[in-house]
Amino acid sequence: MRHIFLTTWLAVLCLTQTFAQTVLTGTVTEVGTNSPIPGVNITVKGTNIGTATNRDGKYQLAVPGPFPLTLVASFVGYARQEIVVNNGTSVLNFSLAESAIVADEVVVSASRVEESITKAAVTVERLGARQFANSPAANPFDALQNLKGVDLLTQSLTFKSVNLRGFGANNNNRFVQLTDGMDNRSPGLGFGFGNVAGISDLDIESIELIPGASSALYGPDALQGLMLTTSKNPFTYQGLSAQVKVGANNVGKANFGPKGYYDVAIRYAKQFGTRFAFKVNFQRLDGTDFIADDYNDRSTSARTNFWAVDPNRGNVATGVGYVPNSNRNANFEYDGVNIYGDDINAGGAFRFPANFTNAALQNRLVTRTGYTELDVLGNNGKVFNNRANVSLHYKLGRNVEASLGWYYGNGNLIRTAGFREYFPNYIRHQFRAEIKGENFFVRAYTTRQNAEGWNIGQTAAAINNAWKPLGTATTGWAGDFAAAFAANGGQLEAARQAANQGRFMPGSSQFNDIRDQLANTYNNVRIASLGRNGVRFKDNSTMNHFEGMYNFTKHIKIAELIVGGSFRRFLLATGGTALPLNADGSEYTINEYGAYAQLSKEFRLGSIGLTRQPITFKPTVAVRYDKNQYFQGGFTPRASGVLSVGPHNFRGSWQSAFRNPSPGQLFAVPPTGQGGEVGGSSVAADRAGLNTNRAFLGADVNDYVAGRITADQLTARAYDPSRFTTEKINTWEVGYKTLINNKLFIDGFYFHSRYTDFIAAQSFFQLLTPGGGPDAFRTPSNYRTLQVNFNNFNEIFVNGWGFGAEYVLGRGFALSGNYARQVGSITLRDAQGNVRNNRAGEPIVNRRMSDPDVAQLGRNFFISPENRYNISLANPRINGGNLGFNITYRWTDKMWVEQGTTAGDIWLPSWTSLDAQVSYRLPVAKSVVKFGGANILNKYYSQGYGLAQIGGLYYVALTFDELFR
Repeated sequence: MRHIFLTTWLAVLCLTQTFAQTVLTGTVTEVGTNSPIPGVNITVKGTNIGTATNRDGKYQLAVPGPFPLTLVASFVGYARQEIVVNNGTSVLNFSLAESAIVADEVVVSASRVEESITKAAVTVERLGARQFANSPAANPFDALQNLKGVDLLTQSLTFKSVNLRGFGANNNNRFVQLTDGMDNRSPGLGFGFGNVAGISDLDIESIELIPGASSALYGPDALQGLMLTTSKNPFTYQGLSAQVKVGANNVGKANFGPKGYYDVAIRYAKQFGTRFAFKVNFQRLDGTDFIADDYNDRSTSARTNFWAVDPNRGNVATGVGYVPNSNRNANFEYDGVNIYGDDINAGGAFRFPANFTNAALQNRLVTRTGYTELDVLGNNGKVFNNRANVSLHYKLGRNVEASLGWYYGNGNLIRTAGFREYFPNYIRHQFRAEIKGENFFVRAYTTRQNAEGWNIGQTAAAINNAWKPLGTATTGWAGDFAAAFAANGGQLEAARQAANQGRFMPGSSQFNDIRDQLANTYNNVRIASLGRNGVRFKDNSTMNHFEGMYNFTKHIKIAELIVGGSFRRFLLATGGTALPLNADGSEYTINEYGAYAQLSKEFRLGSIGLTRQPITFKPTVAVRYDKNQYFQGGFTPRASGVLSVGPHNFRGSWQSAFRNPSPGQLFAVPPTGQGGEVGGSSVAADRAGLNTNRAFLGADVNDYVAGRITADQLTARAYDPSRFTTEKINTWEVGYKTLINNKLFIDGFYFHSRYTDFIAAQSFFQLLTPGGGPDAFRTPSNYRTLQVNFNNFNEIFVNGWGFGAEYVLGRGFALSGNYARQVGSITLRDAQGNVRNNRAGEPIVNRRMSDPDVAQLGRNFFISPENRYNISLANPRINGGNLGFNITYRWTDKMWVEQGTTAGDIWLPSWTSLDAQVSYRLPVAKSVVKFGGANILNKYYSQGYGLAQIGGLYYVALTFDELFR
């Protein structure tokens, strides 16, 4: 891959050609005051040529022919201005008017070509310098949570997952994040690491977000949306920028908080002559993570009699019937949400036989005493993050620029999948080479990561077993508990204390030594002293990507035509710890390729009104073909149209998309005898023994144990690993966007989506000893819980609508808000295509996935609030001065959560957050002081079951922008 980049860069130098230059100069001032405006971006429209004004509002820009060309001036808080430049012009002045609403932004993500955001054929959200400066969020990535319909699931201070339009996930592999065109996802783990390995905050020019299916132009996996983050070009944004931010979180945490943090960033960009420029960036964050400290008794469908049932309706579920009891001294089955090693379904519990000598313990499930997350980690929640970037840019001609860049990310984090997993030192490098012109680009990049982590829950259970095995009714911990229970007259607390005598205490040398052995030994390597394997896994995989696009519009004249294609190759490198190896011991590889074309044409239909505003219609058709070596290829078409009647823009689209399973969903196999994820491929099924030692859906096993189905019925429902394919979606959407009298901006949409071959990991139980009968499932220690990926046969629908509005109140004040709603429904079908019935014999047709009748028959993982809204009041420059503010109120509805092996099933409560910031500009020092906070009322909430509790995050930031230009 390095040879490819070297060759590309040499080609760049060889292609260099001379071109004539015309030097334009001028001044940019403010309408009304005639005051000079520093930092205004001056660009040649449709090219990468640009600069910015100095502190006196002056600029100088060398531009090539041919003429005429259009010069554009744009700046935060002002309406952009365009002026046509004819040959011979040398002085060009701009006068910008303040604007509380900027509705003429240009986006590229919707159609891969520049277009006005108001005329995009699909819903597009954009965050730029104006939004970043005004947002109370601590960083640009966090500002996404103010966009309509966006759910950020916070797993770590630096790791948040973007979710849109249902099926929320802590590791969303149905949403694609691109940074300067590069896929942000982990090559092997298959999900985006959010901002852990993103670009420096100071280097972000804009973030564009498309909710909904986007495969027609961007390939597989963009089922629920796409996010495109673009960094600042060093030709346009020059000089030195720096930011220092200090703050605190974990406020009000008993015996723990508050905890401080700091975040520093620096950026420098410089142009030499007319052709060469470079930039360097670095950012460092140090602090204490939000803590996962929910110690309430876990609500999970793995519990016997979890559902409340109505015997008059055939035992149909009417809701959650299990009543959590968080007093571990009064609850035999206490299983804390963020306590590990006490899990009822992951090796932390023992069920006494039905004929046990002590009648009080017959068929009784008893959990061990576990450890908290902080106990196991032993780092007091410390978190760090480093991000760096260096790029070189060279202009080959009027509209052609070559660039070569290195992007680096490093940090520690916790992610939540079926279990909580800790990555103590994640490292990622991306190298990118690109040649980009006005009507084409050619890009190559590689992603190389070092991702090694370990399972917190498995580690806690292993520490317990290293001290004393779970045992049997008469041996080990369970035997000691039974003896102590009898000796103490059936006192639960006394029995636990007696059975725990000598237990390894957190922080002790015995505890730390065993934890370190487990965490530093791979899960396929035996630890002789412990008689078991370690828990560490790694994903040091590589992904190489090549793509190009050409716009033929200038050649065919009558329409806009773009074509493109891509090829990528995954080189998996997990050493057999996260994914299995081939029979010869080699790692798996995955090849994918695709090609697309898009055709569009704008038609002038007439005009309207006294000002004769135009009426136009622009239809667009796109289609893409993609092929993964493990699946049949497929087409993903898109058809859309935009009708513009003066300022009113009506849009409609029909889109399709598909998703290739991630490498883990293809090949994953847990260590022998342990629970975990199993891929849907035949290779994974063989390795997990699913062809010879059948597994059964957890809901079916619970039905059998409860006597609702017979042994023969259970046997007939065994998992069939023979069918696995790509996941698909079809979506139609309509929308409307307008700016009325430059005071009211409105954007609304409605969509309907239908999923087929939906891939979801469901909990299946597999006996540890093959050949055991169904009765063996009555004892949890006899089986392991597997999260098996497979295509279900259900029909899944998601319907939703939303709107956003911004209104100028006058004198710079603006009131804005947005609301979004989405509802997931399902028709359940069995493997033969027959509609499944609930336990009363009623068909499950087009029912909410949160309906207990549906949820008790298996998890569907919609995990999304049906309603959410934001309201903001802001003024970036009160009375035209240097003082600004923003206050935002966010509300998110309750949601039904189904999550992982050791998480659970529960209605997560609704939550609110009040965010605010006050800023003051120091023009002489080219700096801004900003005091802000998210959740300033410090009302702790969780965005997912088992995730960290999010409280207030308070900060003060000092930003120096583009010094020494």
